[in-house]
Amino acid sequence: MHLEILLEEPSAEVALNILLPKLLPPDTTWNCYPHRGKTDLFQRLPGRLKTYARQLPHQPDLRVIILMDADTDCRRRKAELEQVVANVGLLTKTSAAPHEPFRIITRLAIQELEAWFLGDREAIQAAYPRVRPQHFSGLPQNPDTIADTWETLWRVLREGKYYLAGKAKVEWAETIAPHLDPARNTSASFQYFRQGLARL
Repeated sequence: MHLEILLEEPSAEVALNILLPKLLPPDTTWNCYPHRGKTDLFQRLPGRLKTYARQLPHQPDLRVIILMDADTDCRRRKAELEQVVANVGLLTKTSAAPHEPFRIITRLAIQELEAWFLGDREAIQAAYPRVRPQHFSGLPQNPDTIADTWETLWRVLREGKYYLAGKAKVEWAETIAPHLDPARNTSASFQYFRQGLARL
């Protein structure tokens, strides 16, 4: 199986290139295509999907994944993604009838990719050893319910005396993703992504 993965931003590419070997059979290959934010991804998506629509009948091992941040409205974002795919006549896991074959999945990181990192506090502490359990005080077990996940992760790291310039999203992906354990991750959207991969 070969995966073509369309992403909102470079930090997701960094994280997935580290995570996917833990989630996929060893003979699976993939290419990640990061974009310059949501607007860029949505603008390019119809053209890319039309290309895949031509390729899929001739490449039975090809699968397509679209992953982006939900931000504030996950239902609307999911519906938008599904509609773009439907407009080019392709089926996703969500739109396919039971037992109907599909080769595309649309997934959201809720609210942002950093929720997947906050879903594994042990991984954060392994990457940043000065972070202590008390720095997560008051945070919900499911980080998908946190509205400002990158700000929250930034606060946790600052309390652990890590001072980073800007959002440092790519740095976080490089340092935290190697320590992520998929089985213990408490982010519901991460587990949903994991389940989608398994269904492909």
